[in-house]
Amino acid sequence: MPQQTKHVTLLFADISKSSTIYERLGDQAAQKIVATILNCLTDWAVNFEGKVIKTVGDAIIATFPSTDNAIKAARSMQLAMTDDCNPRLQINIHINIHIGIHYGPVVIDNEDIFGDAVNVASRVVDYANPRQIVATRAAVTNLPEDASHFTKYITKITAKNISGEIELFEIIYEDQNTTMVIDCRELSKAICSSLYLMRNGQEIIVDVQKPVVSVGREDFNDIIIQYSWISRTHAYIENRNGVYMIKDKSTNGTFIYPQNADPIYVNKGEHLLSGKGVIIFGREKENKTDNALTDTIEYDIK
Repeated sequence: MPQQTKHVTLLFADISKSSTIYERLGDQAAQKIVATILNCLTDWAVNFEGKVIKTVGDAIIATFPSTDNAIKAARSMQLAMTDDCNPRLQINIHINIHIGIHYGPVVIDNEDIFGDAVNVASRVVDYANPRQIVATRAAVTNLPEDASHFTKYITKITAKNISGEIELFEIIYEDQNTTMVIDCRELSKAICSSLYLMRNGQEIIVDVQKPVVSVGREDFNDIIIQYSWISRTHAYIENRNGVYMIKDKSTNGTFIYPQNADPIYVNKGEHLLSGKGVIIFGREKENKTDNALTDTIEYDIK
């Protein structure tokens, strides 16, 4: 079959913190659990006219001709993790999933898909928290006028080899009667505080104009820290309506040292930043080496 380019809605559904399942149950039992969940997610994709392209690790990648159906499938998948999938598993571990949705052109070749849209969708699902559905503006804009999904603006992110920023929305999957897009940027215009990040003489300001900054080893990040213990995209630092959060996405975690409070360790989670202090990525504070290393960021909210 020759290659063809087609606009589709992509849905990536990933099992959250699947390593915990393997640690608690062992490889053989965990593999059965993961297979059961992926089969459940596949069933819901097909129920809403989706086509599962493949499974990658502990995730499924599916395409939909309709963004409305993709979001309906995502809602059903999330709800099924309590009502349907978990009873099938017959275990005491509660398992969550996180989902990313994007709309754009893909190249279809031998039943597989390629292109920038696939790259964007993979970054979106990586950003989503457990039990969360996150969609791009392209996906939200592609919804029909009578769609009954409640959406909430979250932030902007960047993706490797993709120009510009990607605006993200959360899909609230409890029952709602109307589609409502809340753009938090409008609300945040009334908030005057800014977060100042200082590293090696460089200063980056997180505020209304630049509401999110990425930190990591790869060169597509806003702050690049090239040490082996730093993840490709290690963390995001965000302005959410004048509230500043750090969201860790890394393997080794992030250590926060507030000026007047106890240290905080964040790993694949998020935490509020307040006042001033120091952030160290991937390792704890060590007085002997800190002066020689450049993985430390000072922060100050004012």
